[in-house]
This record gives sequence, structure tokens and C-alpha cells, in this order.
Amino acid sequence: MSGNRASIVGCGFAFAALGLLVGTLVAMSAQSLSQTVLAAIFALFGGSLLAFFEKLSVNGQTKASVGLLAISLGALVGVYSGVYINEHQLLTPLPLRTKSEPTKYLRENVLTDINAIDSKYRTGILTAKEAYEQLHAALEKRY
Repeated sequence: MSGNRASIVGCGFAFAALGLLVGTLVAMSAQSLSQTVLAAIFALFGGSLLAFFEKLSVNGQTKASVGLLAISLGALVGVYSGVYINEHQLLTPLPLRTKSEPTKYLRENVLTDINAIDSKYRTGILTAKEAYEQLHAALEKRY
């Protein structure tokens, strides 16, 4: 393998590893910060590479393309593997795993039905008593 080819392959593996790390961390996180971090990383790499792409040599363009492809595919694989690990609780000790229902991946969106009830109450669609009863039923179903 020539030195140039080895350099391109090494760059690809390095960016794929970074993408895998970022994707896994994003999938395992329940905070909205992870979405911001992922967007910032792709904006940084994608925007920077595209801005300077025509100024690079053909070898540099190849490395940049391989790097961007590798980080994208790595992040994609990382997100899916992180979701799988999270949903099947593979990092949780066996005695502590919940067996009743699978965990919610998007834990930030768990309260959507509760927020809908609150919105209906604030707009006057539901009375206080109706809102209370619906909230109680939603929480009872969840926990």
C-alpha cells in the first residue's frame, strides 16, 4: 500500500472512530445538548471542508471526502448501536433491567401527552377537574 493510500485509509478510520464515538454518545444521552453537539460537529467538518475544498489538492480533496464520509457513516452506526444498547439495556446489570416494557428512547418527549393536556387546560378546552383526571390517568398508565 502506498504512503498516500495508507494516509487516506488512516484518515478514514480516524474520522469513522470519531463519528462512532459521537453517534454513540448522542444515542445514549437523553439531553437535547447532544443534538446541538452533533449538528455543530457536522457543521464544523462539513462547512469547513466545503469552504476550503477547491483550495485543496486532489490528494487533499480525497482525504477530505473520505473523512467526511467516514464521520457520517460512523455517526450513523454509532446512533443506531447506541439506541439498540439503550433500548435493550445491555449496559444495565441483569437484576436491575426492567422487564415490563421497553424503555423510551426519546425520554425528552415522554411528557408529550401531559403537555397536550396542559395545553388543552390553558386554552379552556378542559376544565380543571377534567385536566386533573386526565393527568392522573396518564401518570398512572406510565408509572
